[in-house]
Amino acid sequence: MFNLSKQERQVILFLAIASLAGAGIDYVRKNFSSSMAAAVLRKDMTKIDLNRADMPVLMRVRGIGEKIAGRIIEYRLKEGGFRDVEELRRIKGITGSKYEKIKDEFVIR
Repeated sequence: MFNLSKQERQVILFLAIASLAGAGIDYVRKNFSSSMAAAVLRKDMTKIDLNRADMPVLMRVRGIGEKIAGRIIEYRLKEGGFRDVEELRRIKGITGSKYEKIKDEFVIR
């Protein structure tokens, strides 16, 4: 159909990706207020990543002491990381009521 060189195909691919990215950014800009986007980013930035937090960081959360923090890290290593915050329910010592109190402190990135 078209006899394009490898470099020409790469340029066309780059331009297509750049166009799609630009369209996506434009869509977000038009449909979401900047204050709403900033609020969402701020909210997520204050949460603790369950897959990266060390023991002192985990222990900053009210209700998580040294034992539970250790169990969280042990679970993370054994299971290859958390895929969902709800997996905290599997940690010994995190009851249903404790989970409800702490779940909003965490995020999976």
